[in-house]
Amino acid sequence: MNVKPVICLGCAFWDTIFKIDHIPDHGAKVLPEKAVQAASGMATAAAATIARLGGDVEIWARIGDDPTGDSFLHDLSREAIRTDHIRRIAGARTAFSTILVDRSGERLVVPYTDPSLDADPSWLPLHRVAEAAAVLVDMRWIEGAKVLFAEAQRHGVPRILDADVAPPDELRQMITLADHVLFSEAALLSLAESRSPRDALLDVAQHLDAEIVGVTLGAAGALVWQRGAPEGTLSEFPTLPVHAVDTLNAGDVWHGTYVYGLVNGWDLPTRIRIANVAAAMKCEHFGGRLGSPRLPELFERSRTLLQETLT
Repeated sequence: MNVKPVICLGCAFWDTIFKIDHIPDHGAKVLPEKAVQAASGMATAAAATIARLGGDVEIWARIGDDPTGDSFLHDLSREAIRTDHIRRIAGARTAFSTILVDRSGERLVVPYTDPSLDADPSWLPLHRVAEAAAVLVDMRWIEGAKVLFAEAQRHGVPRILDADVAPPDELRQMITLADHVLFSEAALLSLAESRSPRDALLDVAQHLDAEIVGVTLGAAGALVWQRGAPEGTLSEFPTLPVHAVDTLNAGDVWHGTYVYGLVNGWDLPTRIRIANVAAAMKCEHFGGRLGSPRLPELFERSRTLLQETLT
């Protein structure tokens, strides 16, 4: 097993998640069946996933010096994540969101990020990058992501981008900086004229230097392009049929599992298949990232349902 740390940089949110029957299309008072609060955000949820799988991981992020920030750090203290490089910014509010999850697992997310969360990345401990196994960034702190990717490239450390929806100019810039560009479907389609994920992926990939370019498609699994494959070739990886209770953070769990597999030497097909299983398992549990699996149950589910031989 890899013993070097993975560095995850980006989004740090405090989520309040309500389970309801349906999301109303007009003004109403809705009484939830359940409610959960948890530290979350794309990079944060990916880091928590890596930790649950047994990986060495740390999160680099910004939060406020408010009670919500206290709750964020306390919640992460329950996971094996290094948090000493989370910066608390005086006078700022920690980012937070309210999320409604309906009976089919779909969600409505209302996030808020305080503009006073200082974006300056000059405090980042970049000396640690040389000893990292990989770095993963999301699209929510571009200034930090750029300097982290630049340092990782200088040291030959793999760079993974969670390419979710963002201003198109920022997204186009960031995808040129990563070795592994892993899109959400909406983000990919925002950069291409085609509405077909397959055509869009091939179109975007041919303009990048990345080794791997992929897109997650929810219940349809994932499509992946790999450098060196015959021109026009995409690999399709279906996911597991599950009863989805909550799809929140499924993509983040997918990314965290992918990175865990990468740094532990799993080949690309195994990486994708097991990431699909992890995301599907998460969807079976209400509570966002709290549904991410542990390694033994993930391996057992993968063996049973995918007939995979894991080493």
